[in-house]
Amino acid sequence: MTEVTETGHLMCRPFVTAEDRSATRYPNLVELYKYYPCGEPAMCDHAGIEPELLYAVLRNGERLELQELLGFARLYGCSMGVLKCQKVIMLDRTRWKHRKMIADVDSLYIRLKCMAREGNEEAEGYLKLAEWAQQEFLRSAHINRVSYCHYLGTKEKIQQYISFLMPLPQRRGLSSMKGGVS
Repeated sequence: MTEVTETGHLMCRPFVTAEDRSATRYPNLVELYKYYPCGEPAMCDHAGIEPELLYAVLRNGERLELQELLGFARLYGCSMGVLKCQKVIMLDRTRWKHRKMIADVDSLYIRLKCMAREGNEEAEGYLKLAEWAQQEFLRSAHINRVSYCHYLGTKEKIQQYISFLMPLPQRRGLSSMKGGVS
């Protein structure tokens, strides 16, 4: 389902409005959909559903079956309790654990920045992409309005950028021996 915005741009993801968000049974799934760096095909594959059902879940309050919820939980690496919670789970900067989670995202961004400073040209491109996500995340954290799902999505996005830049391990083959096979 591709839609055209008012400015004429194509939008692959259906826009989920505040009204739609209040109608859904899974507000944290809506947050993950918004911030996590995977698209509808991956979501539908992991949950074993069609895109139409995904949109109905996000917009109209359609229920998910247990296996479908398990598929989403595996994809996002979170518990089913997060997905089933009727309220968006928010981080609180006054709690030490939540401050540490926010700092973890910031340290990942700094690691990416160091890779760019060391002369990795590819890292500079990823740094520009990560900068926007990290600034949006920190802005939300500063006013104490960052959700747990926003944290999961931003962290995963920056971790993916770093993993794209890591050198591939050297492949191991058979060593040659004098005199034939032993």
